Amino acid sequence: MERRIHLLLACLSITASAFAQVTDDFSDGDFTAGTIWSGSTALFTVVDDAGNQRLRSNSAGAANYYLSTPSTVVDDAYWEIFLDLRFATSGANYVDLYLMSSAADLSSGVNGYFLRIGGTADRLELFRSDAGTAASTGLQSPDGVVNSSTSNPFRVKVTRSGAGLFTLQYDDGATGSYVSAGSTADATHASATHFGLRIEQSSAASVINNHFFDDIVVDLIPVDNTPPSITSVIATSATEVDVLYSEPLDPAFIGTYDITPFIGVSGQVLDGTNPALVHVTAALALTSGNTYDLLPSGARDPAGNVYAGPAQITFSYFVPDAALPGEVLINEIMADPTPVVGLPEAEFVEIVNVTTDKTFDLEGWVITDGSTNGTLPAFTLSPGEHAIIVDDATAALFAAYPNVIVVTTFPSLNNDGDPLELRDAGAVVINAVEYSSSWYEDAVKALGGWTLERIDPTAPCSGASNWKASNHPSGGTPSAQNSVYAIVPDNTPPAVVSVQVDGPTSITVQFSEAMDVGSLATGSYTIAPAITVTGVLVLGSSSVQLTLGAALTVGALYQVTVTQVSDCPGNLIGTGNTAQFALPEPVAAGDVVINEVLYDPVTGGSDFVELYNRSNKTLSVAGWMLANVSSGVVGAGQAITAHSYILLPGEFVLITENAASTAALYPQSHTDRFIETDMPSYNNGNGSVVLLAPDGTQLDRFDYDDELHFALVNKPEGFSLERVSPDRPTSDNTNWQTASDVAGRATPGFQNSQYSRTAEASGEMSIEPAIFSPDNDGYQDVLTIAYRFDQAGFVGTMRVHDLAGREVRRLMDNQLLGTDGAISWDGITADASKARMGPYIVVFEVFDLEGNTELYKKTVTLAHRLD
Repeated sequence: MERRIHLLLACLSITASAFAQVTDDFSDGDFTAGTIWSGSTALFTVVDDAGNQRLRSNSAGAANYYLSTPSTVVDDAYWEIFLDLRFATSGANYVDLYLMSSAADLSSGVNGYFLRIGGTADRLELFRSDAGTAASTGLQSPDGVVNSSTSNPFRVKVTRSGAGLFTLQYDDGATGSYVSAGSTADATHASATHFGLRIEQSSAASVINNHFFDDIVVDLIPVDNTPPSITSVIATSATEVDVLYSEPLDPAFIGTYDITPFIGVSGQVLDGTNPALVHVTAALALTSGNTYDLLPSGARDPAGNVYAGPAQITFSYFVPDAALPGEVLINEIMADPTPVVGLPEAEFVEIVNVTTDKTFDLEGWVITDGSTNGTLPAFTLSPGEHAIIVDDATAALFAAYPNVIVVTTFPSLNNDGDPLELRDAGAVVINAVEYSSSWYEDAVKALGGWTLERIDPTAPCSGASNWKASNHPSGGTPSAQNSVYAIVPDNTPPAVVSVQVDGPTSITVQFSEAMDVGSLATGSYTIAPAITVTGVLVLGSSSVQLTLGAALTVGALYQVTVTQVSDCPGNLIGTGNTAQFALPEPVAAGDVVINEVLYDPVTGGSDFVELYNRSNKTLSVAGWMLANVSSGVVGAGQAITAHSYILLPGEFVLITENAASTAALYPQSHTDRFIETDMPSYNNGNGSVVLLAPDGTQLDRFDYDDELHFALVNKPEGFSLERVSPDRPTSDNTNWQTASDVAGRATPGFQNSQYSRTAEASGEMSIEPAIFSPDNDGYQDVLTIAYRFDQAGFVGTMRVHDLAGREVRRLMDNQLLGTDGAISWDGITADASKARMGPYIVVFEVFDLEGNTELYKKTVTLAHRLD
């Protein structure tokens, strides 16, 4: 604001008018120039206060000091100022703003009026000064409005009519919205020579240099020729309608009113606090959901201007309905807005009212992720409407979208998943969704920029099967019908998908979808071999915990059968719904082996490690760890977060950081055998995968290398390395082969494409199969040669010859042998080319230290596919 001095010239001399009006915002940084301030000038200064030039106190200790400037404005006038007292006011620390003073020296016992800011009651109060004796006029704010010990920013405005009627307005926090403290009449003093401010300051350290003043205006009230207008008409109840005008009304002329059709008015009254607000009482009760017309006339402002606005104003009345659980749904979730696809780079949650004909007021409702609560403001959600909830820090990004609900605290949504709840003002959960990154069903979209959308909002308790990534080109559909919207009737009964063993006397049964929780509590649960179920505890919407009447036997296999439970739409579980479980046995080295490893995934993919239980034990994966090796040292294990996942004899389990990505890239996967968990980092090219028991015991270790891949696979990216036989050593490099391209480049969760059983040695050497075709199609790609001796201590050399007797590959060279073993040939020659098709001879020479030698020969046929 430009600082200036207004000069009133009409009917006055130039000298007199120069003392009339004052405007000063201290923008030139000098209060001694321009407006003429006098008094304790050494105890004030102008400072930069967060980009604003403001007058500030500059007294180093206890003092009573002032500034004043000539002003003769008294009638039909107003005084306005910004001030901030950055300390706790008291009877010894306050400011008196002299609106009218009979002298320049405000401490000399003047006649006039001053507004006290602070004081013992910490309020704003208008006093009359009679030769320096203060007398309250009774015009004051509520006690305690000047209540901060660190900052009390206020804008204050006082007006005085020609008849001596004072009004007081204040803007606590300087927000731009004044609150009226009322009015009082006092015409004792009718003239003035000065305006100013006086500070009463103690020796307290907190008050020193902490009085700030700005935007001072002393002026005549402009002549009012503008009639009042109506800014809003709101039905606050079935019989009360509030009519808000643009300015205060003359209390003697608040107007007359009618409400049509067929309602009428039984009375109207001016609000006791806000003189611009009229409360109109309807003669008959309004009906919720209906629209009415208000007919106003005759209202006047204090200047006598008569309302001349519309003769008829339409308004509506409705009573918000109470929401039942499931009647407002979380319908769309933007958990990961980066990278941007087309929507604003900000999180949001969409809600929808599509299943009812009710209208809801969302004031006081809460959106929460369990740790952060966002409280919703007043918002009317009508039948069929969508709305998005956003954070106030990002609200401007959604200006182009309708129905935006802004909260000051928005839950930070985890990319991988979060439990979200929508609660009404009474803390009743109206809807809950615990989403996961696997719900996208799209590895690329799961990386960010796309929303998760509900498919069928008429199925309120459906889980992952009712959500998927948005198909809209912009990445989502905020405040609009979802791109994947479809009414999908649910006629499919639920099923038992897994059983987790929580302890010797407790198991948790997991169902395939959200269930009718009432049926879960009353359902039938039978365990064989027979153990009585003594307690049922419902856990969420899709699982139940059973307490057993007797302890499980370690390693024994049990079966639970579930009947008489149903899903949310009411589909009863089918017959024969059973699942196996067991109390696991301790794991030892050799029980479980690393069976398949993907260490070089394609872009967007994830490493994985497949394990196989080759023992006869029933094992639990809980507490097992994966590690890598750096500089020859096995690193700290990364725990597999699998709770009580049971691994039965002969079963596979796949460990991956991103189950959705792995399943999308390898659709042949057995996803029911997936465990999604954090994993160590495995380098491309070469490295080590180490499996550790809960106590740190090494269960298995695989040192992988690109050289182990089939030589004719030029680019191993996206191909896993598969174990040929779980019974042969992990360290046997010939026991590993590239997963078949035909089988999908990996076999996550099921038997390897390159699996080959180790043949029982017939005599001392045997081969399997007799005809093999090393073309990486997953069928007889590897030749396995087994041997067995009656005693240990043999050293062996194994070569492959063609029919001309030429050596094409040496598989073993003077290696110390055990009593039995096996080795594989992938059909690749010594010069890394594919061997020609036809018969070959495997020659196996062994000798011991006593000079005994043996020679074994077997013929094998190598075949190729004919194009």
